[in-house]
Formats: sequence, C-alpha cells, structure tokens
Amino acid sequence: MTIAAAWIRTLENGAEELFFCSDSRLSSGKRFDHCQKTFRFNRTDAAICFAGRTDWAYPMIIATIKAADLHAPSQTRSLTLSKFKAHLLNLLNQMQREVHNFAQGENVPAVTFLFGGYDWWNKSFRLWRIEFDQKTFSFIANERTGSNALGGLGKIEIAGDPEWIEELRKKVKALAQLRYGLDMRQPLTARFNMEPFECIRDLLRNSSAGDSIGGAPQAVKVYQYLNSTDVGFFWPKLEGGRLFLSGRPLLDYERAEIRSIIDPDSMQSTWSSGNSEVAASQIRKAMRGEALECLNDEIEPTKESSEFPSSSQD
Repeated sequence: MTIAAAWIRTLENGAEELFFCSDSRLSSGKRFDHCQKTFRFNRTDAAICFAGRTDWAYPMIIATIKAADLHAPSQTRSLTLSKFKAHLLNLLNQMQREVHNFAQGENVPAVTFLFGGYDWWNKSFRLWRIEFDQKTFSFIANERTGSNALGGLGKIEIAGDPEWIEELRKKVKALAQLRYGLDMRQPLTARFNMEPFECIRDLLRNSSAGDSIGGAPQAVKVYQYLNSTDVGFFWPKLEGGRLFLSGRPLLDYERAEIRSIIDPDSMQSTWSSGNSEVAASQIRKAMRGEALECLNDEIEPTKESSEFPSSSQD
C-alpha cells in the first residue's frame, strides 16, 4: 500500500510550494520498491498522487494525465484548477462505469487520490482528497480548507493504510509541537516547511521488507509561478547513497536535469544537469556555502548572481 502526504510548504524567503510526497513500494505477492506514485500534469500547475490498489490507480492516473493534454482548455490552463478538478472527477467516474464482468465488490475502487495545484483565479494553492463514495457510487472530492488539526501550520492531507496514516499524523504533530509549541502556533507566522517529509523519511528508514510501505521517498512540487518539478532524493543518505527520482535510482551513466534535489538529512536543496556524482557534488558545495554552477531554485538571486549561469558540459 502507501503512505502519502500533500501540504503547502513555506520557504524561509516567504515563497510557497505545494509538496506531494510518498513512499515507493508496491505490494502484490512481492515487494517492488522502485514504483512511481507521484505525478505531474503537463499543464504544469497541478499534481496528483495515490494510495491504494494500483489496478485502479495506474489506469486512472494515466488517463487523467493524457486527458489534460487532449482537452485544449486544460492544456492552456484557461480551464481553472477547480474546473480541472471537476473534469478529473468526470474522467474517473466514466472509467469506473466502464468496468464489467467483475466479481462481487470488484467494481468499487479501493484507491484515494490527493490532487492539487496553484489556482491562478484564486491566487492560492488548493488541495483535494478524492475518494469513491459508495452512497452516491461515484468519486467525490473534498477540499482541504484548514490545517487538519495541526495548529496554524497550513493545509495538509494524508493518505494510505489506516495504521500508517495514524502513525504519520502522530509523528508530524510531535515534530510540530517540538518546533512550534504545544499549540503549534509559536510564532503565529509558523508554517509547514519539510516536517511531513522528515516524518515520512523516518518511517521509510525504519520500515522492514514485510511492511506495506518502503523504498525511497519520492516527491513532486508545484510552484506559485505555475510550474512544477519532480524532486530527487539521495537515499538512504547523501554519502554512500544513490540518487532516486520518482522512486527509481538513476543509473550511473544517466545525465538528468533535475530542478530540485534534496539531501534527506540536511534538507539542503540544489539542482543539477549531470549524473548522480555531479548532483552530490552540487549539494556538498551548497552545504559548504560555495557558489553553485546553477542557482538553487529555492534561493532568491543576489545582486552578484542575478544572471542565470550555464552549467558546464563534459
């Protein structure tokens, strides 16, 4: 199964991101730890992840991503995020109605989607939990408007196995109270940064082969400027670890332009257009405070580095 969370992250410079993070394990008579569960849409202002049975999730996610390109108003983003969400519900319900020759109960999708993005109409991030409602026998979307009983830290949704949802909530609450007081409102301006990720990271590091969650963490994030990116992680640590993207470790010879690569312990972030070794070098430079070949996407350019330097080529 899965543990997944989506939340609004506030950076030190005041910018916001909508962050989706999950584990990478699929279980069906085996454990497969290199599986994608977080997805971006080509319209770039929205993302989606899932928890539940992959025989439902994968066909539906692939169809919705394709549909976002087929429908011209969605492709151009003239279809607002809220209307795009309604379009996704229509697609999910259409697919569910086409199921036939099923065993008893096998037409009930056992899957939860977390969907959200930046709404250019409302000028804010929005986040929905999409689940199948057996009363109406259709997918419905519930928008997260509050902090989910986590002080004033911002919007967050969690999906997955019930026991992992409970465990993640407990860990996030404990970490938030440690950093922001028992009411999680100290100071009043306190907002989520990477706390949910830190708790998912710890759950995965402590998971065993028999657990329903495992593998490396994976993530996508949506920016306020209507763009999005996949997030790479060195796992299990920067030193001696491998660079993972969408749950899969990059091969040694792969050269990839990754806009956001994170060291899971220091939370230092950079981006790279090389192989894993180049990316690790970039993070080490950032940790030492050295100038990077490419600007960190989370750092506001200074006067001395306002131009975007080109990366070196081998």
